[in-house]
Amino acid sequence: MGLMPAGSRNPFVRLDEQSVVGMLKATGARDRDTLHAQKTELLAQPKQLKLLGIICIVIGALFTLTVILAIAGIPIIIFGWWTWRFGQMNVKAIEDGFTRYTQSVAA
Repeated sequence: MGLMPAGSRNPFVRLDEQSVVGMLKATGARDRDTLHAQKTELLAQPKQLKLLGIICIVIGALFTLTVILAIAGIPIIIFGWWTWRFGQMNVKAIEDGFTRYTQSVAA
């Protein structure tokens, strides 16, 4: 698929800090490089959602410039904002979970 990374799962899964820590523990590694690779893999889908959100907002804004397509443009803008925000919250959860896990491994 176009915006989907290879071997991907459902991109609309809400991640929280605890689930990210669990995913990092599942690697069974304490090496920073391995953990960073897992973090990069986890960040792929939320980054794609943020990109999808930006694309939807731009398309919705272009549609809204015409009066006839404004009926479709406004919902597209709202959906774009929602996907961008959803991806942003997942990125924050991954970053916080990674920080928490690396601090617990270092201790």
